[in-house]
Amino acid sequence: MMDTPPDTLKHRVQSAKKQFELDHHLNKPDSAQGGMGDGARAGIELVGGLIGGGILGFALDRLFGTSPILFILFLILGVMTGFYNIYKITQNMGTSVGFKPLPTPPKNGTQGAKNKYDEDEYN
Repeated sequence: MMDTPPDTLKHRVQSAKKQFELDHHLNKPDSAQGGMGDGARAGIELVGGLIGGGILGFALDRLFGTSPILFILFLILGVMTGFYNIYKITQNMGTSVGFKPLPTPPKNGTQGAKNKYDEDEYN
């Protein structure tokens, strides 16, 4: 049989896949990189909550003329929100809605519910 020429679709797909893996570092698992990403996200969540609460409290204080009361209240609420978001990050609840995490499919290869109590999650 004849070798396939390098310009075939299969060859182009394979080379594009290799280039994508090189560009996005998919072939080198680096656990420190993921930890740094989570740490940076946690820091941003805390600082964002603090700044957001401070700005909102300051604006409401200027609007209602209640000098530092709403500023301090919303600053505290912003810090609490930041810590709650950090808690959600550490518990892997960042993509879920509310307190219940998103359902995951069973790992035994079946498509159904894991048990009779989980039937509503998968149907």
